[in-house]
Amino acid sequence: MTRTLPLLAATLLAGLIVAEPAHAAYRVIRWSTGICQVWDYSLPTRPFPYDYRVLTGPLPSFGAATRAKTRLWRAGRCLI
Repeated sequence: MTRTLPLLAATLLAGLIVAEPAHAAYRVIRWSTGICQVWDYSLPTRPFPYDYRVLTGPLPSFGAATRAKTRLWRAGRCLI
């Protein structure tokens, strides 16, 4: 019992460290067709095909990226 308690405490602490939420890096991209899309750059993949342009810097949430996309659409930089 005395040996399992420290092991259990270490396992719980490691689980809390691993379970910490990752920081999202959403951005608005514009495809060569003029259509804009919100893309999560914390994913291990990049958009394909590679005929796009990144219009914004990293944004903290999907909602913030959607608001930025709406502003770009109103400014005439995006079709949709």
